[in-house]
Amino acid sequence: MTENVLPVQKVFAQFADAWKPLDPQVAFVLAVIYSRAITLGIKPINELTPAEAREVVKLMPFYLGAGAPAIPHIEERIVVAASGPIRIRLYDPGTPAPAPAVVFLHGGGWVLCSIDIYDGVARQLAKRSGLRLVSVDYALAPEHPFPVPLDDCVAAVRWVIENGAQEFGIDPERIAIAGDSAGANLALATCLKLRQTGAIPLRGAALMYGCYSADTDTLSCRAYGSGAYLVSKAEMNWYWRNYAQTEEARRDPLAAPLLADLKGLPPLYIAAGECDLLRDDSERLAARARRVGVETEFRMWNGMIHACVNLMGWIDAMGPEVDRIGAFLRRVTAK
Repeated sequence: MTENVLPVQKVFAQFADAWKPLDPQVAFVLAVIYSRAITLGIKPINELTPAEAREVVKLMPFYLGAGAPAIPHIEERIVVAASGPIRIRLYDPGTPAPAPAVVFLHGGGWVLCSIDIYDGVARQLAKRSGLRLVSVDYALAPEHPFPVPLDDCVAAVRWVIENGAQEFGIDPERIAIAGDSAGANLALATCLKLRQTGAIPLRGAALMYGCYSADTDTLSCRAYGSGAYLVSKAEMNWYWRNYAQTEEARRDPLAAPLLADLKGLPPLYIAAGECDLLRDDSERLAARARRVGVETEFRMWNGMIHACVNLMGWIDAMGPEVDRIGAFLRRVTAK
Protein backbone atom coordinates (compact mmCIF):
# COMPACT_ATOMS: atom_id res chain seq x y z
CA MET A 1 0.00 0.00 0.00
CA THR A 2 1.00 3.63 -0.47
CA GLU A 3 0.54 6.40 2.04
CA ASN A 4 -2.47 7.87 0.19
CA VAL A 5 -4.53 4.71 0.70
CA LEU A 6 -7.37 5.13 3.18
CA PRO A 7 -6.03 3.99 6.58
CA VAL A 8 -6.99 0.39 7.28
CA GLN A 9 -8.04 1.38 10.82
CA LYS A 10 -10.83 3.59 9.43
CA VAL A 11 -12.16 0.73 7.34
CA PHE A 12 -12.06 -1.58 10.36
CA ALA A 13 -14.14 0.93 12.29
CA GLN A 14 -16.69 1.16 9.47
CA PHE A 15 -17.23 -2.62 9.38
CA ALA A 16 -16.47 -3.48 13.02
CA ASP A 17 -19.79 -5.16 13.80
CA ALA A 18 -20.13 -6.99 10.49
CA TRP A 19 -16.62 -8.44 10.73
CA LYS A 20 -16.84 -9.78 14.28
CA PRO A 21 -17.54 -13.40 13.11
CA LEU A 22 -14.54 -13.39 10.75
CA ASP A 23 -11.14 -14.95 11.21
CA PRO A 24 -8.96 -11.92 12.20
CA GLN A 25 -6.71 -12.39 9.17
CA VAL A 26 -9.75 -12.39 6.89
CA ALA A 27 -10.92 -9.12 8.45
CA PHE A 28 -7.47 -7.62 7.94
CA VAL A 29 -7.22 -8.51 4.25
CA LEU A 30 -10.77 -7.25 3.70
CA ALA A 31 -9.76 -3.95 5.27
CA VAL A 32 -6.76 -3.74 2.92
CA ILE A 33 -8.93 -4.52 -0.12
CA TYR A 34 -11.67 -2.08 0.84
CA SER A 35 -9.26 0.73 1.71
CA ARG A 36 -7.67 0.40 -1.73
CA ALA A 37 -11.05 0.27 -3.48
CA ILE A 38 -12.32 3.36 -1.63
CA THR A 39 -9.12 5.28 -2.35
CA LEU A 40 -9.28 4.45 -6.06
CA GLY A 41 -12.99 5.29 -6.23
CA ILE A 42 -13.90 1.84 -7.49
CA LYS A 43 -17.63 1.28 -7.87
CA PRO A 44 -19.32 -1.99 -6.91
CA ILE A 45 -18.96 -4.65 -9.60
CA ASN A 46 -22.69 -4.62 -10.33
CA GLU A 47 -22.50 -0.93 -11.28
CA LEU A 48 -19.81 -1.57 -13.91
CA THR A 49 -19.80 -3.02 -17.40
CA PRO A 50 -18.14 -6.43 -17.73
CA ALA A 51 -15.15 -4.79 -19.43
CA GLU A 52 -14.79 -2.27 -16.59
CA ALA A 53 -15.13 -5.02 -13.99
CA ARG A 54 -12.35 -7.04 -15.64
CA GLU A 55 -10.03 -4.05 -15.39
CA VAL A 56 -10.89 -3.65 -11.70
CA VAL A 57 -9.97 -7.27 -11.01
CA LYS A 58 -6.53 -6.66 -12.53
CA LEU A 59 -5.97 -3.87 -9.98
CA MET A 60 -6.60 -6.10 -6.98
CA PRO A 61 -3.29 -7.62 -5.88
CA PHE A 62 -4.91 -10.24 -3.64
CA TYR A 63 -5.92 -12.14 -6.81
CA LEU A 64 -2.29 -12.62 -7.77
CA GLY A 65 -1.72 -15.54 -5.39
CA ALA A 66 0.47 -14.28 -2.55
CA GLY A 67 2.61 -17.10 -1.23
CA ALA A 68 1.99 -19.39 -4.22
CA PRO A 69 4.64 -22.10 -4.53
CA ALA A 70 7.04 -22.70 -7.38
CA ILE A 71 6.00 -25.49 -9.77
CA PRO A 72 8.79 -27.25 -11.67
CA HIS A 73 6.98 -27.61 -14.98
CA ILE A 74 4.24 -25.49 -16.58
CA GLU A 75 3.14 -25.55 -20.22
CA GLU A 76 0.12 -24.59 -22.33
CA ARG A 77 -1.90 -26.02 -25.18
CA ILE A 78 -4.68 -24.65 -27.37
CA VAL A 79 -7.90 -26.68 -27.41
CA VAL A 80 -10.73 -26.23 -29.90
CA ALA A 81 -13.91 -25.72 -27.87
CA ALA A 82 -17.43 -24.38 -28.29
CA SER A 83 -16.29 -20.75 -28.25
CA GLY A 84 -13.29 -21.40 -30.51
CA PRO A 85 -9.65 -21.92 -29.50
CA ILE A 86 -9.10 -21.74 -25.72
CA ARG A 87 -5.99 -22.11 -23.58
CA ILE A 88 -5.37 -24.87 -21.10
CA ARG A 89 -2.34 -24.82 -18.80
CA LEU A 90 -0.61 -27.78 -17.19
CA TYR A 91 0.93 -27.47 -13.72
CA ASP A 92 3.13 -30.49 -13.00
CA PRO A 93 4.40 -30.56 -9.39
CA GLY A 94 6.80 -33.37 -10.27
CA THR A 95 4.44 -36.35 -10.18
CA PRO A 96 5.78 -39.28 -12.26
CA ALA A 97 3.83 -40.22 -15.39
CA PRO A 98 1.33 -41.66 -15.94
CA ALA A 99 0.07 -39.25 -13.30
CA PRO A 100 -3.31 -38.63 -11.72
CA ALA A 101 -4.70 -35.22 -12.61
CA VAL A 102 -7.32 -32.65 -11.76
CA VAL A 103 -8.99 -30.33 -14.25
CA PHE A 104 -9.46 -26.95 -12.55
CA LEU A 105 -12.14 -24.38 -13.46
CA HIS A 106 -11.61 -20.87 -12.12
CA GLY A 107 -14.18 -18.61 -10.50
CA GLY A 108 -15.18 -15.05 -11.34
CA GLY A 109 -18.93 -15.22 -11.83
CA TRP A 110 -18.55 -16.57 -15.39
CA VAL A 111 -17.70 -12.96 -16.35
CA LEU A 112 -14.32 -12.22 -14.73
CA CYS A 113 -10.87 -13.76 -14.23
CA SER A 114 -8.71 -16.14 -16.24
CA ILE A 115 -6.10 -18.83 -15.80
CA ASP A 116 -3.55 -16.02 -15.43
CA ILE A 117 -5.36 -14.40 -12.52
CA TYR A 118 -5.85 -17.86 -10.99
CA ASP A 119 -2.22 -18.88 -11.44
CA GLY A 120 -1.60 -18.74 -7.68
CA VAL A 121 -4.61 -20.89 -6.84
CA ALA A 122 -3.61 -23.44 -9.49
CA ARG A 123 -0.09 -23.62 -8.08
CA GLN A 124 -1.36 -24.13 -4.55
CA LEU A 125 -3.76 -26.89 -5.54
CA ALA A 126 -1.21 -28.70 -7.72
CA LYS A 127 1.46 -28.54 -5.02
CA ARG A 128 -0.81 -29.50 -2.12
CA SER A 129 -2.56 -32.31 -3.98
CA GLY A 130 0.47 -33.71 -5.76
CA LEU A 131 -1.65 -34.13 -8.90
CA ARG A 132 -0.92 -32.72 -12.31
CA LEU A 133 -3.38 -29.87 -12.72
CA VAL A 134 -4.92 -28.60 -15.96
CA SER A 135 -6.40 -25.10 -15.67
CA VAL A 136 -9.02 -24.17 -18.28
CA ASP A 137 -9.39 -20.67 -19.76
CA TYR A 138 -13.03 -21.03 -20.80
CA ALA A 139 -14.82 -18.21 -22.62
CA LEU A 140 -16.55 -15.58 -20.51
CA ALA A 141 -20.06 -14.14 -20.42
CA PRO A 142 -21.85 -12.00 -21.48
CA GLU A 143 -20.05 -12.30 -24.82
CA HIS A 144 -20.38 -16.07 -24.42
CA PRO A 145 -23.46 -16.79 -22.29
CA PHE A 146 -24.68 -20.15 -21.00
CA PRO A 147 -24.12 -22.82 -22.21
CA VAL A 148 -20.91 -21.80 -24.03
CA PRO A 149 -18.58 -21.60 -20.97
CA LEU A 150 -19.88 -24.99 -19.83
CA ASP A 151 -19.40 -26.49 -23.28
CA ASP A 152 -15.84 -25.14 -23.30
CA CYS A 153 -15.17 -26.91 -20.00
CA VAL A 154 -16.65 -30.18 -21.26
CA ALA A 155 -14.49 -29.94 -24.38
CA ALA A 156 -11.39 -29.36 -22.23
CA VAL A 157 -12.16 -32.38 -20.04
CA ARG A 158 -12.68 -34.57 -23.10
CA TRP A 159 -9.39 -33.32 -24.58
CA VAL A 160 -7.53 -34.19 -21.37
CA ILE A 161 -9.08 -37.67 -21.33
CA GLU A 162 -8.29 -38.30 -24.99
CA ASN A 163 -4.92 -36.52 -25.31
CA GLY A 164 -3.61 -36.06 -21.78
CA ALA A 165 -1.54 -39.24 -21.76
CA GLN A 166 0.49 -38.28 -24.82
CA GLU A 167 0.59 -34.51 -24.28
CA PHE A 168 0.79 -34.17 -20.49
CA GLY A 169 1.71 -37.60 -19.09
CA ILE A 170 -1.72 -37.95 -17.47
CA ASP A 171 -3.42 -41.25 -16.68
CA PRO A 172 -6.79 -40.88 -18.47
CA GLU A 173 -8.50 -43.16 -15.95
CA ARG A 174 -7.40 -41.13 -12.91
CA ILE A 175 -8.81 -37.66 -13.51
CA ALA A 176 -10.88 -35.52 -11.13
CA ILE A 177 -12.35 -32.04 -11.49
CA ALA A 178 -12.35 -29.01 -9.19
CA GLY A 179 -13.51 -25.42 -9.18
CA ASP A 180 -14.38 -22.48 -6.98
CA SER A 181 -17.45 -20.23 -7.09
CA ALA A 182 -18.62 -20.11 -10.74
CA GLY A 183 -15.91 -22.67 -11.43
CA ALA A 184 -17.54 -25.02 -8.91
CA ASN A 185 -20.83 -24.52 -10.74
CA LEU A 186 -19.11 -25.40 -14.02
CA ALA A 187 -17.33 -28.40 -12.50
CA LEU A 188 -20.58 -29.86 -11.22
CA ALA A 189 -22.41 -29.05 -14.46
CA THR A 190 -19.57 -30.68 -16.43
CA CYS A 191 -20.20 -33.92 -14.54
CA LEU A 192 -23.92 -33.65 -15.31
CA LYS A 193 -23.28 -32.93 -19.01
CA LEU A 194 -20.86 -35.85 -19.31
CA ARG A 195 -23.46 -38.11 -17.66
CA GLN A 196 -25.77 -37.49 -20.61
CA THR A 197 -23.57 -39.67 -22.82
CA GLY A 198 -22.90 -42.47 -20.32
CA ALA A 199 -20.77 -43.04 -17.27
CA ILE A 200 -18.98 -39.95 -15.95
CA PRO A 201 -15.26 -40.42 -16.71
CA LEU A 202 -14.16 -38.43 -13.64
CA ARG A 203 -13.16 -39.88 -10.27
CA GLY A 204 -14.47 -37.04 -8.13
CA ALA A 205 -15.28 -33.33 -7.89
CA ALA A 206 -13.95 -30.80 -5.37
CA LEU A 207 -16.36 -27.86 -5.18
CA MET A 208 -15.38 -24.72 -3.27
CA TYR A 209 -18.08 -22.20 -2.26
CA GLY A 210 -20.02 -22.71 -5.47
CA CYS A 211 -23.11 -20.98 -6.83
CA TYR A 212 -25.58 -23.70 -7.74
CA SER A 213 -28.84 -21.76 -8.05
CA ALA A 214 -29.94 -18.36 -9.31
CA ASP A 215 -32.01 -18.01 -6.12
CA THR A 216 -30.44 -15.23 -4.05
CA ASP A 217 -33.35 -15.01 -1.60
CA THR A 218 -31.65 -17.32 0.90
CA LEU A 219 -30.75 -17.00 4.56
CA SER A 220 -27.05 -16.76 3.78
CA CYS A 221 -27.62 -14.09 1.13
CA ARG A 222 -29.62 -12.06 3.62
CA ALA A 223 -26.96 -12.48 6.29
CA TYR A 224 -23.83 -11.95 4.17
CA GLY A 225 -24.97 -10.29 0.94
CA SER A 226 -24.76 -6.66 2.07
CA GLY A 227 -21.38 -6.06 0.47
CA ALA A 228 -19.39 -6.21 3.71
CA TYR A 229 -18.02 -9.67 2.85
CA LEU A 230 -16.42 -8.97 -0.56
CA VAL A 231 -19.30 -10.22 -2.75
CA SER A 232 -22.82 -8.77 -2.49
CA LYS A 233 -26.26 -10.08 -3.41
CA ALA A 234 -26.54 -7.36 -6.06
CA GLU A 235 -23.25 -8.53 -7.55
CA MET A 236 -24.39 -12.16 -7.63
CA ASN A 237 -27.56 -11.14 -9.47
CA TRP A 238 -25.37 -9.21 -11.94
CA TYR A 239 -23.30 -12.32 -12.60
CA TRP A 240 -26.38 -14.44 -13.18
CA ARG A 241 -27.89 -11.89 -15.57
CA ASN A 242 -24.70 -11.88 -17.63
CA TYR A 243 -24.29 -15.68 -17.68
CA ALA A 244 -27.79 -17.12 -17.86
CA GLN A 245 -29.46 -14.31 -19.77
CA THR A 246 -33.07 -15.53 -19.74
CA GLU A 247 -35.38 -16.95 -17.10
CA GLU A 248 -35.44 -20.20 -19.07
CA ALA A 249 -31.64 -20.41 -18.90
CA ARG A 250 -31.62 -19.72 -15.16
CA ARG A 251 -33.99 -22.69 -14.68
CA ASP A 252 -31.83 -25.05 -16.73
CA PRO A 253 -30.30 -27.71 -14.43
CA LEU A 254 -26.97 -27.34 -16.25
CA ALA A 255 -26.89 -23.65 -15.30
CA ALA A 256 -28.41 -24.17 -11.83
CA PRO A 257 -27.33 -27.67 -10.75
CA LEU A 258 -29.43 -27.58 -7.58
CA LEU A 259 -32.35 -28.21 -9.96
CA ALA A 260 -30.68 -31.31 -11.42
CA ASP A 261 -31.05 -35.00 -10.65
CA LEU A 262 -27.79 -35.69 -8.85
CA LYS A 263 -27.89 -39.48 -9.02
CA GLY A 264 -24.79 -41.20 -10.30
CA LEU A 265 -22.34 -38.38 -9.62
CA PRO A 266 -18.79 -39.26 -8.57
CA PRO A 267 -17.66 -38.54 -4.98
CA LEU A 268 -18.02 -34.89 -4.03
CA TYR A 269 -16.01 -32.66 -1.68
CA ILE A 270 -18.15 -29.60 -0.96
CA ALA A 271 -16.65 -26.68 0.95
CA ALA A 272 -18.48 -23.56 2.12
CA GLY A 273 -17.39 -20.34 3.80
CA GLU A 274 -19.23 -19.66 7.04
CA CYS A 275 -19.67 -15.96 6.17
CA ASP A 276 -20.29 -16.38 2.46
CA LEU A 277 -23.55 -15.34 0.85
CA LEU A 278 -23.44 -18.64 -1.12
CA ARG A 279 -23.17 -20.82 1.98
CA ASP A 280 -26.74 -22.09 1.63
CA ASP A 281 -26.05 -23.29 -1.92
CA SER A 282 -23.30 -25.62 -0.69
CA GLU A 283 -25.30 -26.87 2.28
CA ARG A 284 -28.32 -27.63 0.10
CA LEU A 285 -26.17 -29.33 -2.53
CA ALA A 286 -24.52 -31.58 0.07
CA ALA A 287 -27.88 -32.55 1.56
CA ARG A 288 -29.43 -33.34 -1.84
CA ALA A 289 -26.41 -35.32 -3.02
CA ARG A 290 -26.43 -37.46 0.11
CA ARG A 291 -30.15 -38.14 -0.22
CA VAL A 292 -29.61 -39.77 -3.62
CA GLY A 293 -26.64 -41.81 -2.48
CA VAL A 294 -23.73 -39.72 -3.75
CA GLU A 295 -20.60 -40.06 -1.60
CA THR A 296 -20.33 -36.57 -0.16
CA GLU A 297 -17.85 -34.89 2.17
CA PHE A 298 -18.92 -31.46 3.41
CA ARG A 299 -16.60 -28.99 5.07
CA MET A 300 -17.53 -25.66 6.66
CA TRP A 301 -14.71 -23.12 6.67
CA ASN A 302 -15.31 -21.19 9.89
CA GLY A 303 -14.77 -17.45 9.80
CA MET A 304 -14.22 -17.47 6.03
CA ILE A 305 -15.76 -15.44 3.21
CA HIS A 306 -16.23 -15.93 -0.52
CA ALA A 307 -12.97 -16.15 -2.52
CA CYS A 308 -10.96 -17.16 0.55
CA VAL A 309 -8.89 -19.61 -1.54
CA ASN A 310 -7.68 -16.62 -3.59
CA LEU A 311 -6.71 -15.00 -0.30
CA MET A 312 -4.93 -18.00 1.20
CA GLY A 313 -1.54 -16.30 1.05
CA TRP A 314 -2.90 -13.92 3.67
CA ILE A 315 -4.85 -16.44 5.79
CA ASP A 316 -3.02 -19.14 7.74
CA ALA A 317 -6.14 -21.27 8.28
CA MET A 318 -6.65 -21.80 4.55
CA GLY A 319 -3.51 -23.86 3.99
CA PRO A 320 -4.81 -26.85 5.97
CA GLU A 321 -8.19 -26.58 4.24
CA VAL A 322 -6.65 -26.75 0.78
CA ASP A 323 -4.53 -29.65 2.05
CA ARG A 324 -7.79 -31.46 2.86
CA ILE A 325 -8.97 -30.89 -0.71
CA GLY A 326 -5.66 -32.24 -1.93
CA ALA A 327 -6.11 -35.35 0.22
CA PHE A 328 -9.58 -35.89 -1.26
CA LEU A 329 -8.23 -35.57 -4.80
CA ARG A 330 -5.40 -38.02 -4.09
CA ARG A 331 -7.84 -40.50 -2.59
CA VAL A 332 -10.34 -40.48 -5.43
CA THR A 333 -7.64 -40.68 -8.11
CA ALA A 334 -5.64 -43.44 -6.39
CA LYS A 335 -5.02 -46.64 -8.34
